[in-house]
Amino acid sequence: MTNLRILYDNAADRATLTASSQAGTLGPANLQRDSKNAILRATGTEQTITATWPTQESIACVALIFTNMTSSARMRVRGYAQPGDSAPVLDTGNVFPCPAAVHGTYPWGVLPLGWNAYKWGGVNTWARGGGADGVAWFAPVRVRKLVIDAWSPQSPEGYLEISRLVTGNYWSPEHNAEYGAQLLPEDGSEAYRTGAGGLKTQIRPSNDKLSINLAHLTPTDRARFMRILRENGKGEPMLFSLFPESPDPLLEQDHMLYGKASNIDAVATPYFETYSAPLQIEGI
Repeated sequence: MTNLRILYDNAADRATLTASSQAGTLGPANLQRDSKNAILRATGTEQTITATWPTQESIACVALIFTNMTSSARMRVRGYAQPGDSAPVLDTGNVFPCPAAVHGTYPWGVLPLGWNAYKWGGVNTWARGGGADGVAWFAPVRVRKLVIDAWSPQSPEGYLEISRLVTGNYWSPEHNAEYGAQLLPEDGSEAYRTGAGGLKTQIRPSNDKLSINLAHLTPTDRARFMRILRENGKGEPMLFSLFPESPDPLLEQDHMLYGKASNIDAVATPYFETYSAPLQIEGI
């Protein structure tokens, strides 16, 4: 099993972004904003996003956060060492960024054919847990240009929309988190009773929260983890994946969050040259 990964430095925020199409004012600049209401909307179900940097960046992941993509959507990522190069140093080919459950892993009829862990829907559903995250992991490369092709021909809305682009290199500790990680679906809705005694619900936004314990950090991993805490704190979001590239896509999808640390707790030294720390990530 691959150890957890944290992408805490989003290189996409330093890039110049362009898109092959946009609906009205819903352009690529919205991909650099941490708001579910800020989206890049294509005029159809296909989109090409180009990211260009003034200097080379180390890239090992591309994630499209909060999208209306279904499990049949495709994505292709190409990376170029220099903007004018014709031959890419990275080409993922066509991949499924938010794939369905592997056929045969669940009894027939338990899940609909082609379903995954996401609640599909456009931007109007995202506050209540709708939308899908698409991700591609690969070996780190240094590039100055990324070309990301995405298409989702079966999107019910008839167009493709994406809220956030996350790309860069990640940190993965030598020793994985302890067993006992907790995934909490948080729902801010409140129940109340009417004068006639009926039970009603005030619907409010929902999100996921993931709690883990890093119990066996090496000295090198402790230093990297401390850097994450100091640079990102509680204010800067990061991409967190507890089961990256898992053979079970639903397990990875449920435990991958784009969010912020909701705790800054002590980093302990339980025994010689081994360190431990809890971490909680709350989805934005």
